[in-house]
Amino acid sequence: MDKDQYVDVRRLAEITGISASTWNKRRLTGDTPPFSKIGKAVRYHVPTVKEWMASHERRSTSESTATAA
Repeated sequence: MDKDQYVDVRRLAEITGISASTWNKRRLTGDTPPFSKIGKAVRYHVPTVKEWMASHERRSTSESTATAA
């Protein structure tokens, strides 16, 4: 397994340009990519994060933010 395939929230912030604090807050509301939690450690799967972000792309602020089930 590639050691960089799963990252913590600090590395996720570096990859996405969105602060770790924002990711932590969003995780409380479920507005994040899927993540794994083992004990206190939270890890994000980078390919899944990229897919999740691509699925949230919009061309206009008036577009619906609802995601497909």
